[in-house]
Amino acid sequence: MTITDTPTEINGVPTAKLFGTIEKLRNNSELAAFRFSARNTWVEGTASASTIHEWYGAGADQLHVDAFTFAADHPTLGHGHGPTPQEYVLHALAACITAGVATGAAARGIELRSVSSTVSGEIDVRGVLGIDPDVRKGFSSVTIDFDIDADASPEEMDALVAGGTKYSAVFDMLVNPTSVEVTRSGSTDAES
Repeated sequence: MTITDTPTEINGVPTAKLFGTIEKLRNNSELAAFRFSARNTWVEGTASASTIHEWYGAGADQLHVDAFTFAADHPTLGHGHGPTPQEYVLHALAACITAGVATGAAARGIELRSVSSTVSGEIDVRGVLGIDPDVRKGFSSVTIDFDIDADASPEEMDALVAGGTKYSAVFDMLVNPTSVEVTRSGSTDAES
């Protein structure tokens, strides 16, 4: 099957747009510089809420169709306002790899009936709570198990998961060091 023979949409993925975007970015790398952001506001206790609306990509400032708001809290110290920030990371990982599975399947002309996964992260909260400075504050391990029902062989489905993982931005951020800078608005050198 050639790109011109590809249906306009497979598994809800607009294949012409997918291949067109890849070609456009291949020919103009400046358009590939994206920036995603979220605005977070403290609610009470350990609860906060993030709004995601603005982003930058394809050479211009952009807006999502709607502003999305997500609540976060901690189960032992919080008031149940939402999942923990760590659970959002697990969601982000599963969602990112799932998107890669779906787009990879569409690019290969594979019809998906369903894709689901279970993702878990192990964490020793003694590090987060400052009880033991030698205990890591983040996940010590993360596992994700996919269940895919598709018109494909087991080897093709394994290749979809491998490709979804290989090209996942969230997977990359979790397994490779990422530069993170934390500042406070209005801070001055005199305050340090």
